[in-house]
Amino acid sequence: MDMTNERRRVPRYSAHVKASIKLPGESTALPVMVEDLCVLGCLLEHGATLEIHQECNLTVPWKGREFRTPAVVTWRGGQGQVGLEFHNTDPANQQLLREVCPDFFMKPLVRLPESHD
Repeated sequence: MDMTNERRRVPRYSAHVKASIKLPGESTALPVMVEDLCVLGCLLEHGATLEIHQECNLTVPWKGREFRTPAVVTWRGGQGQVGLEFHNTDPANQQLLREVCPDFFMKPLVRLPESHD
């Protein structure tokens, strides 16, 4: 699939914020960097140890509060990048995420090619 023509379902925001992930059964949180953030998921840097379909819990500190949500790794890229999809985010954290995202720079949605039917 050619991802250059992909259209995002929701806006993405350039975040560049420190966060942490915790794996089920682990007591230590792993430091990561959230590069892109949206209401459905995020792009992490420094997540090289994560595997596709692996479940984790993401915590993003923000202005004295913490956004927390369960997530699943949906893809792995080069240089330790991973994509997380948020799952079962509780309403309070979903609301906090909707408040946090607009504080960042919104990335443009990719245009779909024009149809010449």
